[in-house]
Amino acid sequence: MRRLFVLVLILSPFLGLLTTVPTLVWDDAIVNTVVHVVVIASLNVWLALGTAWWILFTQSKWRTFVEWFVFLPLFIPALAGTFGMYIALARFGLIGTDIGVLIVLLVVTLPYSIRLAYNAMYVIGRPMFEQALFLPPLRRYRVVLFPLLSGTIQTIVLMSTVIVLGQFVLVQLIGAGLVPTVTTRLYQVYAGNDIALALQHTWLLILIPAALYIAIGFGVRMGVKFVKGRL
Repeated sequence: MRRLFVLVLILSPFLGLLTTVPTLVWDDAIVNTVVHVVVIASLNVWLALGTAWWILFTQSKWRTFVEWFVFLPLFIPALAGTFGMYIALARFGLIGTDIGVLIVLLVVTLPYSIRLAYNAMYVIGRPMFEQALFLPPLRRYRVVLFPLLSGTIQTIVLMSTVIVLGQFVLVQLIGAGLVPTVTTRLYQVYAGNDIALALQHTWLLILIPAALYIAIGFGVRMGVKFVKGRL
């Protein structure tokens, strides 16, 4: 009974969507959203693994300071630093550009990705990774990090995707209304009572993470199988 209750509770937000079939129309908002998701997810995986590796193995006296500084945004709401980022990006002329939007989305997502990667490496333990210290960076990632952290990589990608798709205020502010995304369009069509467009963009917010989850899962399985075949 409890399982049925939990299942109904989880599916209840989607009951209204399941009774309708949207008509998807490809536009610049969808293109921008897909580009943002792919770029931010890729940068998060690359930078998070590299930073977590450095924190785990470095002997630098700056390690504690860097670790504290990197994880500080985890305890501060994103909106608290929005005005400061807006001023900084405005000085470089990046307000209303895709680069400015990508920078602010990376700032919001990266600390969480680093924490996920660091926790995974810490749980696995240094002895498992020490064998890869003398490998070239690319081979280290392919032979050691990817097989051991494939689940963490998948989590980082999905977490980054969900955060990117949910950031309306930051994208609207830094994009200055000139960088349309599925999220910003969704709020606009809600305000305009355009049910058809609202339904289309709502489905896109569901389909993009779902498609990415399936693609990443398939890619991870094929990648691990390929690495095992080469060893």
